Amino acid sequence: MNPFRTITALATVLLVGVLWLAGTPLAAQAQGQHSNDKAFFAERRAAFERTGVAPTVPPSLSADPYDPEYVFLGYMPIATREQEDAHFARLERETIRPASEEELSSTFGDQEIALVFVNEAGEQWGLLSRGLAERLAARRLALGGSDARNIGGNAGNGRVEVDEISTRSPESIRLGTGRSILGSDNRGLRSADNGFNMTAYPWHAIGVLVTDGANTANGPNVKCTAFKVGERHLLTSAHCVFTEGGGEDSLMPRDWWPGADGLDKTMNGGDPSPNNYKNILWYAYDPKYLFNGWDSRDFSVLVLADNQSSCDLAWFGYREDYSLAGSWMWNFGYPGQNQACSASPRPDGKCGGSMYGMEAKITRTEAPYIFFKHDVTGGQSGSPVFDFVDDIPQAVGIVKAGYTSVENAGIKIRDLVYDFIETARDKNPSSYCNP
Repeated sequence: MNPFRTITALATVLLVGVLWLAGTPLAAQAQGQHSNDKAFFAERRAAFERTGVAPTVPPSLSADPYDPEYVFLGYMPIATREQEDAHFARLERETIRPASEEELSSTFGDQEIALVFVNEAGEQWGLLSRGLAERLAARRLALGGSDARNIGGNAGNGRVEVDEISTRSPESIRLGTGRSILGSDNRGLRSADNGFNMTAYPWHAIGVLVTDGANTANGPNVKCTAFKVGERHLLTSAHCVFTEGGGEDSLMPRDWWPGADGLDKTMNGGDPSPNNYKNILWYAYDPKYLFNGWDSRDFSVLVLADNQSSCDLAWFGYREDYSLAGSWMWNFGYPGQNQACSASPRPDGKCGGSMYGMEAKITRTEAPYIFFKHDVTGGQSGSPVFDFVDDIPQAVGIVKAGYTSVENAGIKIRDLVYDFIETARDKNPSSYCNP
């Protein structure tokens, strides 16, 4: 590809964007910029398919179009509806696989490509790992004054009151039917319908993943949960956005609705997306998950389009913790809208596209996994397991799957996961949070 042609096309896109943004409301500005991004990347794909010439590194990853840290890995297929359905149907029949010795001994820095960024055009860029460990250590020292893998969140307009998050037990408890309900369904509801402000922290830092372009006038068609861990960064399960295993992978493009509240729409005619919606620009995965099928690498960082509305939402802290067994932690996420939830106010008992969760005990941990007593069902994959540090929620794990009749399972935030998050944040800063 001619680099001068690429630069000219980009300049045109930017100029049109600047002129159009001047008098446009914020939500429309975000969507307009995302449309420009989509058109830009679609053009690049068409040029590649026509000429076979690899594109240059896009400006949303690096200011240097020939940045030697990145390598072009080709295009990933976009999943069809049938492929998505087959993927999630397969996951319903599976649980986590034990980690092999190779998985347990493999570190973030010992693979040639540390992580891969994919956009909704399927364009894949591998970030090379050389020198990464040293840069990450320096970043930790700069952020916290130590080399500890522990980072606090950002409470936005004020710290959460612990009483606000406390469990409100439903008056009646029915037996749950999902394989991940441990006895009775003890999840409490978080919705405007029962008095919670879903535009407040921490609720606006947890959101539902929906099909890209879904209409915010309707309740969310829940695909998974993701939560904010940086200025424009979400953490979720990789299986929520990629069909998995053995290199036969495809991307499932998503939008993120923070603090989504389908029940407020159903019960009161309220707004099912009270914090609007956020476009996802990049999806980051660990090659060992997609190429090797390692369950222990089932995590993904999603990078939101860079705009003020993304920056304005507060985010969770996260840490590596080796003393979790026996501790009490929280979990909140989005069960599938047509599943049964005991705390639902709907006559049919369906969860309805709102947030549910509970406080429960961590039973045990293994090197890559965390096991817990929280009730979780399909849709809650990617949601945080967390406690509080100075009244700020801090994640220690990510919900992955049901496991047995007495405990469910997730990915433990360990050094490898922590460094993955930090790398994605470092390579995709916000020009609005960090002017």
